[in-house]
Amino acid sequence: MLLANPDIDLPFCLMWANENWSRRWDGSDDDILIAQDFHADDEADLIACFVRHFRDTRYIHIGSRPLLMLYRPGVVPDSVATIARWRRLFVEACGADPIFVMSQSFGDNDPRKFGMDGAIEFPPHKVVGGLSTINSEIRFLDTDFTGQIYDYEQVVDNALSMPSPDFPLIRTAAPSWDNDARRQGAGLVLHGSTPALYERWLSGLIEQARQTPFHGEALICVNAWNEWAEGAYLEPDQHFGSAFLNATGRAVTGAFGAAAGARILLVGHDAFPSGAQMLLLAIGRFLKKNHGVKVQFLLLGPGGLLPQYREVAEVELVAADHPDLAERLAAIRAKGYDNAIINTCAASVMGKALATAGIEFIQLVHEMPAFLNNRHLNGTLSEAASLARRTVFPVESVARQVTATLPQAPKATEILPQGLYSSVAFRRQARETVRARLGVGPEDRLIVAAGYADLRKGFDLFLQLWRNTDGTRRDQTRTHLLWLGAIDAQCRDWMESEIDHARESGRFHLPGHVADVQDYLSAADVFALTSREDPLPSVVMEALACGLRCVVFEDSGGAPELMKQVATRLGMPDIVATAPMGDVVRMARHATRMANSALADGLRARGRMCKKVENFFPFDRYVERLLHLVVPSRRRISVVVLSYNYARYLAGRLATIFAQHYPIFEIIVLDDASTDDSVTVAQATAEEWDRNIRVVVNRRGSGSVFAQWRRAAAEARGDWVWIAEADDLAEPDFLGRLCAALDAAPEGVMAFSDSRAIDSDGVQIFESYKPYCASVAGDVLDRDGVHMGATFVAEYLSERNLILNASSVLFRRDALQDALSRCGELETFEAAGDWRLYIELLKAPGVQVAYVAEPLNAHRRHEKSVTGKMPSDKQLDEITRIHHLVGRMAIDVEGIGERQRLYREELMERFGLTETRALSSRRKNTRSRANRVKV
Repeated sequence: MLLANPDIDLPFCLMWANENWSRRWDGSDDDILIAQDFHADDEADLIACFVRHFRDTRYIHIGSRPLLMLYRPGVVPDSVATIARWRRLFVEACGADPIFVMSQSFGDNDPRKFGMDGAIEFPPHKVVGGLSTINSEIRFLDTDFTGQIYDYEQVVDNALSMPSPDFPLIRTAAPSWDNDARRQGAGLVLHGSTPALYERWLSGLIEQARQTPFHGEALICVNAWNEWAEGAYLEPDQHFGSAFLNATGRAVTGAFGAAAGARILLVGHDAFPSGAQMLLLAIGRFLKKNHGVKVQFLLLGPGGLLPQYREVAEVELVAADHPDLAERLAAIRAKGYDNAIINTCAASVMGKALATAGIEFIQLVHEMPAFLNNRHLNGTLSEAASLARRTVFPVESVARQVTATLPQAPKATEILPQGLYSSVAFRRQARETVRARLGVGPEDRLIVAAGYADLRKGFDLFLQLWRNTDGTRRDQTRTHLLWLGAIDAQCRDWMESEIDHARESGRFHLPGHVADVQDYLSAADVFALTSREDPLPSVVMEALACGLRCVVFEDSGGAPELMKQVATRLGMPDIVATAPMGDVVRMARHATRMANSALADGLRARGRMCKKVENFFPFDRYVERLLHLVVPSRRRISVVVLSYNYARYLAGRLATIFAQHYPIFEIIVLDDASTDDSVTVAQATAEEWDRNIRVVVNRRGSGSVFAQWRRAAAEARGDWVWIAEADDLAEPDFLGRLCAALDAAPEGVMAFSDSRAIDSDGVQIFESYKPYCASVAGDVLDRDGVHMGATFVAEYLSERNLILNASSVLFRRDALQDALSRCGELETFEAAGDWRLYIELLKAPGVQVAYVAEPLNAHRRHEKSVTGKMPSDKQLDEITRIHHLVGRMAIDVEGIGERQRLYREELMERFGLTETRALSSRRKNTRSRANRVKV
């Protein structure tokens, strides 16, 4: 049927299933339906059958050789002689020598022993070799089940870690496998398949195929499209829908490779609910929400935060001394995780293993010398710091103290306070509720501390602080102390009687680990940090953001340094106090005095302090800097979406931005006073994708899309700007491909790609603008390239605009701003302002423009676009103005004036304009422009 319908565009090749047809999947001798026998008399008919298919124009060839697969060469009698004989028969019959490919199955792996040209994998054959079943972990409904169940993720890891053989091999992935329908309780099952895992497998095989092509071609295979009885299918089903097909599309189009720079491994020592672990969790969240980075957690141990970690990303638990650590890191790197952040010194033991696996990393330090000495971490931290791209300390004093204890100085260091990752604000109602629950009166003082209550955090000193605060006064005012967090078991054992005595007083409160920290901070009057050493606990920043005065021991870490900086910036030196290390009496005096001042000043003064402090600890800037440190080659790209009444298209446009594989610095939606629900759509789409965007709304319409361009350049903080019109679309690797092109253009000020055209409903009109460009550029734009700016203007922009859609362009922001400042008349253009700006941008001496020939941008052409609504005579007028501008630039291009004239005449004929009408229109538009400039 296929051969009889040549209009079906389906390339194909054949695999001969040369085995018995049985009720089982593996061609065994049990339950034979049709036997497979080999007879010499059949060879002529066999060859003729294959040749009939070879002659179809759709049959897959590599070079001039048709691809012919044989499932079981081991059952072909005297296979070497037989295959050689068949080759001669094929040459006689059709003049072609097929590439014979054998299936790797039933223990046969090497094609050379059968006289064949290559092999193809056929999962689940081979890929489960060496793996243990997971039957013991599965809950069975059929207690008589005797089959084999393997973990799909382990199968993927196993497949991707296999070395390349010294013969041609086509690698194969399977979306899933479960042939129990054929085997009835004795099947083989790959359990736990997901589209994401399958995409990882397929993407890894594609990358390997590119590195080791099969007879010169990068080929991979999938088993299978519709093997429903074996659980191996890509066809949509009710559970996954089209997810496996979408995963295939992403892998085949190179999405995985393009996304490699947007994948970061986050390494922590465990998931215990404490400061550093919560910080790593927040880093993962912000990398995903703000920048579209795909993350994976690698933890040395478990903990209570594991469910929250798993909500953010995949989590892998592996001890630093695990015998399979190297293989597991190799599998992680094969998924595209080339860069990592080690979050703590306790996790620095992974530094050498990461480096050995080819994963570059930065090392964060959240510990102090005593902790390092106690845990014997100086050596591992020193080794990791010598291998890390950068070692990051929260403040200078911590860097100085820690570095002094290391056998070897770090290769490079950075001082970077981590910022405040939780939203904390003073809540008056919560203050009253919590104080009433604790029995704290309106005039009573409440001193709060927080953290894992152990000796390092100074929980014993906090108990002494309680003893050194007044129990009663003549005015009946009392001082209460509150510790937020779990208590270390040893501390509790040693101090149990003291703790009980303090709690019996009614002034000492231990609610344990709490989720609503800001409610307790709102209830308090002073925050006390009793830590003996603490690099920079986040709770200090939370306390300051909640308007609390703070008291801390000197030389305890980074907190005294930070708090003094905040007090100086605020001009409020009395909100911070320090006491000599361990001097609890002095700390008690400071805490009591500061609490009295806070109560006397009132809650309004506290609210004013909160307002002043709220922007002091921007966590997004902290994560931005970490992202730059871990992937320094990444360009900081601001995406600015220009929207005016494009609610219909905005969700789709944002989806193609969120789906970009290249990390994005920031996304801004610039709405020009839309009267539809564009803003609501933008916010809802961002929430649906779990991404952060910034929406900037003009109160009044700007009247010009190019006024919005100026606003876009001013609002953006990135080094590069993508001005993405709200009605256009982009391929997922748009930014990645343009950035790769700019790598070859050190003086590049912009990069652009070819575009395809779509109509208002997204139906393709043109697959490329290359045919339009060919009349001016010949075949130059048929291939990627880097061009000198002035040459590009002279040869390709002087007659007509060959960059037909501004959404296809990535600008260097400083160069864009300079060009905008030189184009004072830009807003007088309605349609050709982009052309005018390209010329201004590229005529600067020595600049370059990079070009990608693939149509990665989709330009929507419809009646609501500026060009669609613009009268023809006005379009011609703007083109004439650009031609005059080019003429004044004295561009040395032979015949340019004549070419411009012929182009204008071509447009007049297309628009149906007469010379008189065109001239009249130009005079009218000139007066109108003069009036606008005068006004």
